[in-house]
Amino acid sequence: MDIVKLQGYARPGSGKKYTIKARMRGRIPAVYYGRNMKNQNIEIDAREFAALARARKTTHLINLQLEGAAESIAVIKETQRDVLRDGVYLHVDFQHVNMNEKIVVNVPVEVTGLPIGVKEEGGVLGHPYKRIAVECLPMDIPEKILLDVSALHIGESIHVKDVRVEKAVIKESPDVVLAVVTHPTKEEAPIAAAAVEGVEGAVPAEGAVPAEGAAAAPAADGKEAAGKDGKAPATGKDAAGKDAKAGAAKDAKAAPAGKESRKPGGDKK
Repeated sequence: MDIVKLQGYARPGSGKKYTIKARMRGRIPAVYYGRNMKNQNIEIDAREFAALARARKTTHLINLQLEGAAESIAVIKETQRDVLRDGVYLHVDFQHVNMNEKIVVNVPVEVTGLPIGVKEEGGVLGHPYKRIAVECLPMDIPEKILLDVSALHIGESIHVKDVRVEKAVIKESPDVVLAVVTHPTKEEAPIAAAAVEGVEGAVPAEGAVPAEGAAAAPAADGKEAAGKDGKAPATGKDAAGKDAKAGAAKDAKAAPAGKESRKPGGDKK
């Protein structure tokens, strides 16, 4: 793996005000730390680091050149990016490495090939892990881990235990799935509700609620629909409404005290 040079500068301040000014000057606040050394607050050039990121070299060894100090080899342990502005970095953590000691770093995972399950069986390729942790000597850090998925059928997958990395050990669980081909998710078709007039037992559309007080459909034999209590009115007579009740009270003889005329088929007698 290549060692990438990156210029570092002593950080002249700290806090929110400094951070705002540093970014206005085109600098990214950073920290450089390691075992048996004091943490150093530094800053780096934003354009230089963005170019390094675009070239996908953030997993390479970094020759961090600090003013007034010897060259130091480091790896990037963490980056903070602006969620709204692509390519804008807010902070970077550099970890010093000893070239003779193993370290744990996150390495990109890339898939290659078109699975049979996708090409011929209509499946979908899933690639849940974009990076995985590996342990190795600094000079043995792989640039990326390639997964050949061309032989996968639907229902087949590649796990960590199926992958071998030269001169490195993967530190993830052996059962972690790195790539899998699955059936596509089927979108449920909307239920088309068709009103079937005159067919007994027709079911309304799912979620449809009949309007309150809506009249029932006419029966097949021509008789009037049943009232709320299920009783049919007498043949040849109409169910009296509120207005009909009021008119009938004026023309008919006075009813005994304490009794009311009721709507046939639905009220108490």
